[in-house]
Parts: sequence; C-alpha cells; structure tokens
Amino acid sequence: MTQAESLRKDGPRQVPSRWVRVVIAKRPQASEWHPFRWELEGVHWCPEIVAESEPPVFSGDSNRVGCFFKVTLYPDEADGYYLNLTSRYPAWFVHWRLDEEVEGAVPSVNFVTLSYNEAGRILDSSELVENLPVDPDTAAWLAEFTQEHFVPEPRKRQRPQSFKPLKKRFEAEND
Repeated sequence: MTQAESLRKDGPRQVPSRWVRVVIAKRPQASEWHPFRWELEGVHWCPEIVAESEPPVFSGDSNRVGCFFKVTLYPDEADGYYLNLTSRYPAWFVHWRLDEEVEGAVPSVNFVTLSYNEAGRILDSSELVENLPVDPDTAAWLAEFTQEHFVPEPRKRQRPQSFKPLKKRFEAEND
C-alpha cells in the first residue's frame, strides 16, 4: 500500500503538538555599557491549551516577556529527538532574537523545538539558541513519539583488517 493510499484510507495523519509558554527575563549585570541582559527563564507546557485552539495573549512586564508557542513533532526529525533524549539532559531549544538597534526592544521568540538537529541547524547559521531542561511529562511524550518513529541507521560493515595491505594496516596503528 502506498503512502497516498494509506492517507486516503485513514485520513491525514495527525502530528502531535503542544502549546508551551516561553518566558525571557531581563537580568541585571555589572556593566556600564550593558546594565542588563535578556536570558531564557522558562519553557512550560500548557496542558490547558488544546492544540487546535488559539493561545491566550501572554502578559509580561518590563523585566519579563514571553509568548505562547506551538511545538509540533515530525516523524522526519525523529533522529534529532532521539539525540536529545539520549543526551545527559534532554532540553527545549529556543531560538529568539532581540533587535538591538531599537531602543527598549524586547526579545521575540522565532522557534521552539525538541530536535537536537533542528537546533544545530539554527546554530550553524550563527543564530542564538538557548536551551532549558524538559519536564518529565514532555520527556515521556517525546520518548513515546521517538520510539514509534525513530529508525536507527544500519551499521556499516567494516572491512576486516586482513583484507588491507600490510603497509596500510601498520600505518593506521602508528597514527
């Protein structure tokens, strides 16, 4: 059965998603040029917001800003989720920006993900990505999805040393 046939039979597959509240706080620092810095303070799952609904407007103050963001899990990112889960501390990855040319600007969140690979791609483009540990409920949700969709790459068979010429075998050992 082709993918198109399974879509027609079962309907389109629902991708799991959750709303989170991202909070970025203004932290004072001892510098006459920069008296404060913005820092990711928290990423909190909001179970009261249904995935299909519109989130409420986040109210902040001059020292704390934030927004609600929909985080969706995709099967083709299962490798990145696996890498996140098997790291020492599974984390939320938050990409945010601050327009420093505007006086009194506040940070804006562009992207929230649980994929180690997606965060790496954003970092590779010289953008800011901060991370915070995930809560146990989110870790369990991510683990369930990853277990269903992650397919490890098959191990490549290494050619036995006995098939290499003697000179190459000993060069590799001396390096």
